[in-house]
Amino acid sequence: NAEFVLGLETGISRRREKLAMHCRKAIEEDIADDLKDLLKSWLANMNDPDVTRDLRFKIEEGVSREIPRSIGTKRDLLHTILRLKDLIVKKSIWAIGGDGWAYDIGYGGLDHVIAENHDLNILVLDTEVYSNTGGQASKSTPIGAVAKFAAKGKSVRKKDLGRMAMTYGYVYVASVAMGASKKQFLDAII
Repeated sequence: NAEFVLGLETGISRRREKLAMHCRKAIEEDIADDLKDLLKSWLANMNDPDVTRDLRFKIEEGVSREIPRSIGTKRDLLHTILRLKDLIVKKSIWAIGGDGWAYDIGYGGLDHVIAENHDLNILVLDTEVYSNTGGQASKSTPIGAVAKFAAKGKSVRKKDLGRMAMTYGYVYVASVAMGASKKQFLDAII
């Protein structure tokens, strides 16, 4: 669920802040200038996935070269940075679920997560019915649609989850039909 993913994102963010703290301390130490430059570049761009992806192995190599020349707290600091190397690259964090989860049973949690304004992505796979119960009408079923327990057609409009999310002002919403345009779907995911 979205709240679980929010917890993951929060944990990763806090661990990355600790890595940033260790990098700042390392810059103050007597380390090679090229490593200082790499760490400064990472700190300036730590939330850019492309830049951090390019820096990861360079930082890992630089720290590995510096450790044998280090002693005491400087050595411990560099070992800590090396242990946290999996956090160098900015991660793309996703909550993925169906429309039953997003529109109905999990909506309160989903809304809470959206309201927190954390850097994570949410993908709702909208089949417009409760698929796991055999196709019952749901809040995502469009008006007039015929579904199980809505044989005469659903009498109320579909909940507009995307519009509701956009009311926060900082949410990007893409609505795509996978079968209509695979390119648009892929562009929205990227």
